[in-house]
Amino acid sequence: MYKKIIVWYQDWREQRFLRKHGCRNREEYNLKYDSLHNPIATRLVDFYHGYKYIYCFENHKHQIYYWDLAYVGSYNVTKWCRKNLSGKWRFDVHRAIKYPSTGNEWEINELGGGDYIFAAFTDERDYMLFTLRWS
Repeated sequence: MYKKIIVWYQDWREQRFLRKHGCRNREEYNLKYDSLHNPIATRLVDFYHGYKYIYCFENHKHQIYYWDLAYVGSYNVTKWCRKNLSGKWRFDVHRAIKYPSTGNEWEINELGGGDYIFAAFTDERDYMLFTLRWS
């Protein structure tokens, strides 16, 4: 009986903590409060300031592929990443535009540009595995 009370109390504390931060589970909390990204940045390199390797799915001809990968296939991509990658990674969809005048850097632009899927990695090996598998 005592162990059931302890388990119930720990679960209640965890749920209260997640409600306080506006998250449904611990994974969502870890993505929202990741110290390696800056959610108010305007450039992608600043957004992913702690991630060394950023991959963008650039496919202008097949826009349906983006949405298929983002909403239908993201489960398969994240499942594959959890299984095969060892370092820290993120998988996000941003509305961005690439300016050639700034050295081909991506800028987050909510009014213009297109929707792109970005994957960021801290480990070079993970980046290479991901690009070999999903590009």
